[in-house]
Amino acid sequence: MHSSLFRKHLNERYFSLPPTEGLESITSSCPSTPPMSATWLKPPQIHLCIMNDEHREQVFDLVIDSFFRDEPLNKCLGFEIPHEPTEFTELILSIALQDQCSFVAIDVQTEKVIGVILNIIKDQIPLTTNDNRNELIIDNFQSEKLRYILNVLKKVHCNIDLFDELKTDRLLHIVIIAIDAHYRGLRLTEKLIRASIERAKNDLDITAAFSEATSLYSSKAFRTQGFQIYDEVIYAKYDDTRLASLAGEHDRCQLVAKAL
Repeated sequence: MHSSLFRKHLNERYFSLPPTEGLESITSSCPSTPPMSATWLKPPQIHLCIMNDEHREQVFDLVIDSFFRDEPLNKCLGFEIPHEPTEFTELILSIALQDQCSFVAIDVQTEKVIGVILNIIKDQIPLTTNDNRNELIIDNFQSEKLRYILNVLKKVHCNIDLFDELKTDRLLHIVIIAIDAHYRGLRLTEKLIRASIERAKNDLDITAAFSEATSLYSSKAFRTQGFQIYDEVIYAKYDDTRLASLAGEHDRCQLVAKAL
């Protein structure tokens, strides 16, 4: 279990990005990559709502085309899009729809889903049900690259039990945030995280949340919402062969969490 002094060091050391990157720079798809610049004559009207089944097809396409194309680990390992992420995306979508704590951002004019945050509820003692959650076993996924990434994410949890640390038996797990490239720079990541936290706290009696931030950009996006860094995995130290190209702002995965 890491001490509070260790976490303080992590949070102080990695809070700031290079000075050219402001808050707008962290509202990107993963949010792991800097946003594409967009010039709006008039900002689009965007509506946030709880994700339901009618959004499933658009959300699936957005996650595959935006998140899995941009996310540093996926790019480094050369995911075959759209085939390799399909199994995982379908499963997370099913669980997220069941848990009813995920949000979509919709362009009111086009009625198009242009952003999504996929959240699932993690119980300290797994419920004895036959829902899709039981299929979230790393070795069950067909893609070797996906299994590899999930093991990297698992590694960042090895030194800490968030249930004990945050004194709760239920956690909101923020799994994926994806924003359409044309709508980056509108603080949608920030708004989706905030909506998720409010929903979890006020409607679902969840008292803590966490995510695995796969770059310093995504880590800062969560830190602006009050999340703290609890541990990290530096990719080159984890695997100096397959992950050697991940450097700079994409050089580590950080476990971020907060009490709600």
